Amino acid sequence: MAVTIKDIAKRANVATSTVSRVIQDSPKISEATKARVRKEMKALGYEPNFSAQSLANKMTQSIGIIMPEADVAVFQNPFFLESIRGISDLANEKNFTMAIVTARTDEELLVRVKMMTRANRVDGFIVLYSKPEDPVIDYFHNEKIPYTVIGKPQQYVSETTHVDNDNFQAGKDVAQYLIQLGHDSIAYVGADVSRTVHKERVRGYQAALEEANISVDETFILDPNFSITDLESLFHRSIPPTALIVGDDMHALPLQTMLSQLGFSLPEACSLVSFNNLSLAEMLNPPLTSVDIDIFKLGYQAAKSLIEKILDPKEMTKHIIVPHRIVERASSIRNSR
Repeated sequence: MAVTIKDIAKRANVATSTVSRVIQDSPKISEATKARVRKEMKALGYEPNFSAQSLANKMTQSIGIIMPEADVAVFQNPFFLESIRGISDLANEKNFTMAIVTARTDEELLVRVKMMTRANRVDGFIVLYSKPEDPVIDYFHNEKIPYTVIGKPQQYVSETTHVDNDNFQAGKDVAQYLIQLGHDSIAYVGADVSRTVHKERVRGYQAALEEANISVDETFILDPNFSITDLESLFHRSIPPTALIVGDDMHALPLQTMLSQLGFSLPEACSLVSFNNLSLAEMLNPPLTSVDIDIFKLGYQAAKSLIEKILDPKEMTKHIIVPHRIVERASSIRNSR
């Protein structure tokens, strides 16, 4: 005769509902009780039937992962791969599967999300970006669909569980780090201020300059579409930058190439500091000083928060901040001018 959860409950001296919650790894069950129940499950050779459990609970045991617009650059950016790795790690622990959701426009993305929810294909979503006036976030909020955002949400902030770094402080820390190295002419390259993460980092950079009584020059901020001509103009000013903050490690490689073409030797001509601390940062020449934002943990915590909300709709809204740190390498040196 097949072993049932009633058999497990009897041996562990708990209710059958407790066994079900242990199988779901509910945070409401103590670790001691979980250990006792799992011991009996192992002793009896019990294997949970997750498909039957999902049907009984009307759950799919699946989460949707929403990417930004599906252009080539997004899929080439290791940030998204690493955050999905963190999501996958937690999803595997909780026996959830994942579905990637992409589209070329906001309108197309909203259509796909609606199709998935109406067909009951997923139990909730993780949004890997944050931007203002997002129709997808409006839809989740209005339809009471569980979701978590990686980044600082721009809508329904107090009601939205999100996982983020303190990007304002990260931008400020980088600028202060360069100021401490004697740099007082610092430009910011690759700042996509349409994205909240970059907007906050630029605000932090500007705050650090102001606190150090360094004038904030808006022309020292270049968007991600900067060209070699833009850089040439920047470095031919009467007071050129001695240091550059780069919006993302992915922008650092073409930036270094352009500066080399302009005849600048790094880091002697200009120090560089970037964000994300991708494996690429160590491979550049010189190796790149970068801010480690613990991308894996961002994904892991986002998945953990979402699954807790799926398993218990009364779970409180969480605002989780993952610490950052500057990883110093050869691309940043003391200013000798």
